[in-house]
Amino acid sequence: MQNEEVIRQEAKDFYHNEIEYARRSEAINDFHAIKNRLLDFYSPENKALFLDEISNLVMSSLQKHRDDKHGGKPGIDCGYEKKPVKLLFYIQQEVETLPIVAHQKNAANAKQERKKVFISYSHLDKDYLNDIQRHFKPFLSQIDFWDDTKILPGQKWKNEIRKAIDDSKVAILLVSTDFLGSDFISTNELPPLLQAAEESGAVILIVILKPCLFEEFDALNQYQAMNPPSRPIVKMEDFEKEELYVNLVRQTKRILKGE
Repeated sequence: MQNEEVIRQEAKDFYHNEIEYARRSEAINDFHAIKNRLLDFYSPENKALFLDEISNLVMSSLQKHRDDKHGGKPGIDCGYEKKPVKLLFYIQQEVETLPIVAHQKNAANAKQERKKVFISYSHLDKDYLNDIQRHFKPFLSQIDFWDDTKILPGQKWKNEIRKAIDDSKVAILLVSTDFLGSDFISTNELPPLLQAAEESGAVILIVILKPCLFEEFDALNQYQAMNPPSRPIVKMEDFEKEELYVNLVRQTKRILKGE
């Protein structure tokens, strides 16, 4: 079994044995049981996977209850729902301190095979692109990494960008005020990338570079940010930046492998 499969299976076993039928009345006690389990040898990445799987199981159980009792919607003043909702809140607080585990929003379209990694960025943020290129460089034999520096003289650059978007499985958005204010990005890059995420199984990964009003952009803020808007790259120490970029590559590799 791959490492991720092992961790997720351990999370399932723990959930079924220690959480699902436990008689604890308070969600915080379930959360403490989870935290105690994570005192074992897990790395931060594996802790994130463990909690991700626990969250999936809690959400699945909660949704089944809602389907059975409330027509699929949250039950107003439903006593049963209070505990899992609180537990999900506690888990989310913990997850925010750990590396992001990226997810595909919708099922892939089998008719369209996507393999590229596409980087969307403002040219005013090129220094950040250089850092990300550095982290992907050791894996270029495995990852078809594309940004607009690949466009050769004489090529029709708009056509090349659109072709790369159409082939992309992962789109990494380097978000800043300059990115959000770019007419070219908002007109030519974001619409097809967001459509691919909705319809074809492409995955959007967002890196917040600088303070900006990211939360005001509903079309974007529903997708996965590798770091919170309150902790943009520009505010990070060097080791934090390196850790984030390493996790960005790790999650990209997971997605490309279909994990």
